[in-house]
Amino acid sequence: MSKILIVAEHDGARLNPSTSKCVSCAAKIAGASIDVLVLATDGAAVAAQAAAITGVGKVLVADNAANVEPLSAVLAPQVAKLAAGYTHVFGPSTTFGKDLMPRVAALLGVGQVSDISGVDGAHTFKRPIYAGNAVLTVEVPADAVVVATVRVASFEAAAAGGSAAIEKVDAGVA
Repeated sequence: MSKILIVAEHDGARLNPSTSKCVSCAAKIAGASIDVLVLATDGAAVAAQAAAITGVGKVLVADNAANVEPLSAVLAPQVAKLAAGYTHVFGPSTTFGKDLMPRVAALLGVGQVSDISGVDGAHTFKRPIYAGNAVLTVEVPADAVVVATVRVASFEAAAAGGSAAIEKVDAGVA
């Protein structure tokens, strides 16, 4: 079974639609358990929005004063610590995700799959190359954590109507 952690993109008050598109991507992996991680100074409002996304099992909220600005140097160590036990860590292929996810991959000691545009299996993905003129199939070793950015233009937003549990977590980073 795949256990997927999605890093939520938000502005401190509202969840970016890219997060629900990442959930749609993750839901294409058969038998996936999907959790969303909200890194904020006070993530209660954003967590409530994430909990309403259909397909999300749990929302983890890591409140930390250092999260006032979404700096990858601050967020990546928190994501890497909280990714323990997950088989996949996804972020949106936005400026936020493209900045954050390579650092997360480096901290976890794995390569990153960029711009997932299709899912063929838990470790097999499609991604565009040559300015989108060709599509490449990428296979990640089954024993490695999959760290990836999701091309949000390739997925519809997941529907609202979920009621995921919200859990406060300590990222252990000051």
